[in-house]
Amino acid sequence: MIRKIVLFTLALLLLLAAGLMTALLIFRHPTPAVFQQATTDRPIRLPQDEAAHFDVRAEWWYYTGFLNGSEGQEYGFELVFFKVYASPQMRIGGVLPIPWISNPLYFAHFAVSDQAARKHTFFERSNFPRFWEAGARADRYQVWNGDWRAWGGSGTHHLQAAAGPYKLQLDLEAARPAVWQSPQGVEDMGRAGTSYYYSYTDLRGHGLFSVNGQPQTVTATAWMDHQWGSWQMHNGFAGWDWFSLRLDDDRQVMLFLFRDDEGHVLPESGGTWIAADGQTRFLHLDDYTIEALDFWTSPETGAVYPIRWHILLPAEGLDLTVAATFPEQEMTIQLGPIYWEGSVTIEGTASGKGYVELTGYAP
Repeated sequence: MIRKIVLFTLALLLLLAAGLMTALLIFRHPTPAVFQQATTDRPIRLPQDEAAHFDVRAEWWYYTGFLNGSEGQEYGFELVFFKVYASPQMRIGGVLPIPWISNPLYFAHFAVSDQAARKHTFFERSNFPRFWEAGARADRYQVWNGDWRAWGGSGTHHLQAAAGPYKLQLDLEAARPAVWQSPQGVEDMGRAGTSYYYSYTDLRGHGLFSVNGQPQTVTATAWMDHQWGSWQMHNGFAGWDWFSLRLDDDRQVMLFLFRDDEGHVLPESGGTWIAADGQTRFLHLDDYTIEALDFWTSPETGAVYPIRWHILLPAEGLDLTVAATFPEQEMTIQLGPIYWEGSVTIEGTASGKGYVELTGYAP
């Protein structure tokens, strides 16, 4: 009897080992021996670069935008998919290196800002330990994490996500071509390195948005960023302030400030001006000023975030006040650095709305 139990146990262990090896072969993507760097010798090429890149350290597809219901409801939303190679120091139980099992790792964030209720709700996902539940394709644009998905190509974007009381399904089309966010799409990130970076700044469409099981038809406007590269995140800067601003006259601007550990703005900061006719101009730090006017302290993390700004772009004749629609839009995620990502309004010499991301403020 004991011998049968031992044989059965051995057989079960062999079966489990075989299953694990099969999973490794199917789901593990070998970690590159050398991660590729973003370089102007190899500029962005679309539509092929809409797909995933498995030769770089990190990559994300980032959507922020607004939903408008037929009865005047307005919601801000964020849906983002991350793909990151784990380092050998990341171990299961402090023993088994994660890259031995699955690489890269996939994370996703989904957030809704109910403008009327002044309520921000967020959700996060990772494919650890269920490595098979997320992925991305290298031959076309398709990325997923469970039933959260984004796919399409050549300016067409389809999104779906569901969590808590919310369910989102959107079909979006680019109203203007993709915008390179730096010369040839290669962003200089100082000592941290470089990255490829382009955006679809004017996505428009429609879909279904359900709240507590009650579906409603919505129109949607969105901004999509796709960024990938092999930068060292904490090698050159401690955080950034990022602005995607859409003016009501169809002009748009992206601005960012890289900050060091002491809060000083780094010279690699910049942005992109997009005229109403789609013409673009790259911005340097001396082309604009951003002054924080008001701050909000998170009761959950103690982080102090700017929530209202004075922004000047003299060459464009813009004198703007940008303000959070409400302060409580912090993303206190469990896997990764905490950040603030929220909807904002724009007033001054032009009006509009947009999104702001603030990283490096929370402990």
